[in-house]
Amino acid sequence: MLMQRTNKKELAEPKKGLMTKALILHAALEIASKSGLEGLTIGTIAEIVNMSKSGVFAHFGSREELQVEVVRAYHQGFEEQVFAPALFKPKGLPRLNQMIDSWLKMSVGGDTSSCFFISGAAEYDDRPGIVRDELVRSVEDWRAAMLRAIKESITAGHLKKSVNADALLFQLYSIVLGVHHDSRFLGHSKSLTTANKLIKEIFASNKVNK
Repeated sequence: MLMQRTNKKELAEPKKGLMTKALILHAALEIASKSGLEGLTIGTIAEIVNMSKSGVFAHFGSREELQVEVVRAYHQGFEEQVFAPALFKPKGLPRLNQMIDSWLKMSVGGDTSSCFFISGAAEYDDRPGIVRDELVRSVEDWRAAMLRAIKESITAGHLKKSVNADALLFQLYSIVLGVHHDSRFLGHSKSLTTANKLIKEIFASNKVNK
């Protein structure tokens, strides 16, 4: 009986540790969405989750490791919110449209966090290190997914074979960057409408005439 109680305790401790780590990570994501990744401090997080600084350190080891975990957690949430729904759409332009539409809505949504892929680039464009490396990896993964969707649109006959996939990716990505800047920083309410119009025109000019 004693051995059984010990085993149950041993099983419970790792589970409790994972739950505590998830709680810290959630608090860190909330802070980073408002103050940026550089706004994360062990002291602030410890206060929010009602833990000691050493308790927070025990789960992440350093501020940089915590920031990396926040980027990874954001990437996972981004995939679930933006990329996963697009997989239910047919390959080609329907999927590409869904990806861009979801990303645009995330970029302007007042009830959602700022897109780390965009805001993080401004924070870490000239700051080398493991946090920047993780951000770059996440952004490259997303750009690769968009580029694949563009190429699938060409293969499916939705877009002309003459379309330069890399150039189109640059155009679409730049439009979302502009929306993020104008809506969140300048407060321009019409930026999303303007972006959707531009994207529609770009696709219309590159569609296959049937």
